[in-house]
Amino acid sequence: MAAGTRQRRNANTHDLPRRCPDAGRNSVPAAARLRGEEVRSMTLELAWLRTWVEVVDTGGFTRAAEKLHLSQPRVSAHIANLERELGCLLIERRIRPLTLTDDGRALLARARAVLAAADELVTARQTDRGDITGTVTVASFASGSSEFLPGVITALQEEHPGIRVAVLDGDVDFIEAALSERRVSVALRTVRPEPHDHAFTMRPLWREPFVMLAPTGHPLLEKSEVDLADFTGQRVITIGDPLANTVVGYEAEVELSIKDLVAPSGIVSHQPTTLGAMVRAGHGIGIINYLGGVMVLREGMEMRPIRHLNRYRDVGIWWHSERPLGAAAQAFIRAVIKAPRPEGTTAIPPL
Repeated sequence: MAAGTRQRRNANTHDLPRRCPDAGRNSVPAAARLRGEEVRSMTLELAWLRTWVEVVDTGGFTRAAEKLHLSQPRVSAHIANLERELGCLLIERRIRPLTLTDDGRALLARARAVLAAADELVTARQTDRGDITGTVTVASFASGSSEFLPGVITALQEEHPGIRVAVLDGDVDFIEAALSERRVSVALRTVRPEPHDHAFTMRPLWREPFVMLAPTGHPLLEKSEVDLADFTGQRVITIGDPLANTVVGYEAEVELSIKDLVAPSGIVSHQPTTLGAMVRAGHGIGIINYLGGVMVLREGMEMRPIRHLNRYRDVGIWWHSERPLGAAAQAFIRAVIKAPRPEGTTAIPPL
């Protein structure tokens, strides 16, 4: 029995080539095969290519299986079938993290081009017929999801009833990671900080000011506008990473430069709703982007503009320029660009 098992394992192993065959007189390199130069006996399925690219982009078989809604054995089978048909290994099996072979690196761009061409074919046909369907997954920040996206989705589905939109909320780091890892197709994201992935591309949408929130009865509410100097010694509540070693959040520190003004007992919150609750409870004054202030404004607190502040939050719609967008994602982007800017915001001036 053991010998039989060993024999079957060896047979399976022999099915997968260890490297691409030499491109001699009677053989064709894998890159040429993928270009279609040898089609006499090749059966290459787009699903195999799509699975391989997903494994590369997500960094592993397990995450690719989750993204594609396939079992992990099916993902492994797709990769094995592709390698067998191309005649070479694409992924180093014994190296972690996931690493491509030389052949895999050489073929990846062509695989993306093949998938892009197929997606463009489907997109063009759907657009011509006007019956675009599918799901668009969008990463966004809380106030954008609350004050902007509902109107966009309504207009989109009036034009394309077959499109569904799923929204994932998070901070700027979450949004960038979700777009890089292809968990989402598009993202609503601030322009600053600049993303680490330089393949991201963006269309500017709006500019919004920062405002102050204070509990009803706070002395600063006697003024119709407040100055940055008014925050001196105040306990300030801002949005940022609560685990960071700072008394103010990212935007308050970088955009407003108020780190040295506020009391050392400031509070950094991850969510605008928490900031609003803290302000209403009298734990300090809040500094937040305008749409965030509108989202959390409730009875028991009031909002004031910050005077002479040449700092803003600029927002855009982002996607990855090196990855094809389906018809549904393209329709979503068009709907976002056509949508009116949220009330209280302005256009971002051209550079």
